[in-house]
Amino acid sequence: MLDPKVVESLKKALHVANDASISRDYDPWILEPLIPYKSISIIDGLGGSGKSWLSLDISYSISLGVDFVGLFPVRRSGTVLYLTAEESPEVFIQRVDMVQKHYKENSSFKWISFLDESLEISSYLCKKKRGEPTVTETAEALEWLISEEKPILIILDSLVNFYGLDENSSEDAAFFYDVLKYFIRKYHVSFLILHHQNKEAMRVQSDDVISFRGSGVLREQARSRLVYKNIKITEKIIAKKIKVEKSNYYSKLANEVLTEGSIYLKFENGIHKYDKAFELTARKAEEEAKNKNKKQGKSKKKQEEIEDDDIPF
Repeated sequence: MLDPKVVESLKKALHVANDASISRDYDPWILEPLIPYKSISIIDGLGGSGKSWLSLDISYSISLGVDFVGLFPVRRSGTVLYLTAEESPEVFIQRVDMVQKHYKENSSFKWISFLDESLEISSYLCKKKRGEPTVTETAEALEWLISEEKPILIILDSLVNFYGLDENSSEDAAFFYDVLKYFIRKYHVSFLILHHQNKEAMRVQSDDVISFRGSGVLREQARSRLVYKNIKITEKIIAKKIKVEKSNYYSKLANEVLTEGSIYLKFENGIHKYDKAFELTARKAEEEAKNKNKKQGKSKKKQEEIEDDDIPF
């Protein structure tokens, strides 16, 4: 017999055609066109590329209601909860201090390091028990935090530290996302997950054909996927490229501020900045690198063909 509560919830969730009771003024964005509301988003990039810095910068924009780099509007502002299992409190606070210098005082940005000696729990939200995925005490602790702090966005830095399951299993990935979706449904919170990219897919800096490490479920069920990478302009000057590789929501703004889904930013003293001339320089440098790699690839292929011709049969 179906639980009466489930029956009642189904009745409430069942709509008829163009139900007039549903608002048409709904805005699907927290930070347009990068991070949607009540959704899971991913920032993908190599380890050490600066994903944590980008997430910190975005966190301050959202929690203070300040447009990111003056181009991306904050549609919904609120508390941002940053959970890191990558840095100790002593290291993470140095990053926060750097970012804080560029913003006003911020009581809406809150964070926990799972390397804090006072914590009695691991960072894993899920783990296997007798071969089956289950939620952990940490997931219960996270629900308590959400109910207390009421964040609009939770950042998990990084996926590998909170996942606790088989990254290549579609069933495990779906289970993990179901846990996050439970929080989304109940508390109207969003998740931004930092994910370390496949190094083989990034072996050539100018290569834009990006693969995804782990189960495809992790990518496909995320509503937004941002690829973050370094573009070398000179030996001392690096541009930060943000590419919207996947977005399930339409944004007119995306066509106005992004070229082919990408933007190139300066990174100075802990924050990102937009400069049109710098972006043009970065695009040119990336294009030159692509052409150079293409020529080297053709030369290598030709050399391999010559070597093959020398093999006696």
